[in-house]
Amino acid sequence: MRFRALGSTGVSVSVIGFGASPLGDVFHRTDPEEGKRAVSLAIEEGINLFDVSPYYGKTLAEERLGVALQGQRDKVFLATKCGRYDADFFDFSASRIEKSVEESLHRLRTDRLDLLQAHDVEFGDLRQIVEVTIPTLQKLKQSGKVRFIGITGYSLGMLRKIAEQANIDTILSYCRYNPLITDLDVLLTPSARELKIGLINASPPAKTASSPCVPHHPLIFLNTKQAPPALRIRLQRSSAAPRVSAPMRT
Repeated sequence: MRFRALGSTGVSVSVIGFGASPLGDVFHRTDPEEGKRAVSLAIEEGINLFDVSPYYGKTLAEERLGVALQGQRDKVFLATKCGRYDADFFDFSASRIEKSVEESLHRLRTDRLDLLQAHDVEFGDLRQIVEVTIPTLQKLKQSGKVRFIGITGYSLGMLRKIAEQANIDTILSYCRYNPLITDLDVLLTPSARELKIGLINASPPAKTASSPCVPHHPLIFLNTKQAPPALRIRLQRSSAAPRVSAPMRT
């Protein structure tokens, strides 16, 4: 397994991470024992970056990952999220973030989080994210419950705006660098490099965009009736930016 430095954190993470949303039966029903075996196999193969969220399976993914990591917690860089809890339920307030951390620590059966990320920030208010959410994450970092803090989302423009205004360690975006689209490298990589922020490319297979049976890519989801009306409006706004393509630079 190859490893890369995660921004200026001083931590090296595997170039392939373990996205734990399937443990929450997000795409289809899974066998918990098979999930545990998958986690152990990933660690055996050198993967140390594990990413999850209370939103995945409505906390089920965190619960199952916590069980699977028993006895192996010190072998991984554990990342989870806060702020999004259902398809159309977002709460980026200080009180909810603080409560969310305690809940995630309990479900993940750990006393600290390596990375805590504000989840899908484009669905929140930019001013609240910068003036309330990020400072709350920073306080949690100072308390020792969280080692590093970051933001996640699909809208590259908003991620960049937040990064330019707030002190964060990482940015995660999904479905923006894959065989179909590479605009992450053009719109976000330069800023992340300049600010020395770790950049995580999630869902490189484009979230099953090639499958007509599982519409989980945001632009596919946008065009289905599955999305709640308020969420469809937000997706339309966040997906309005033009797309560009360029090779990944190293």
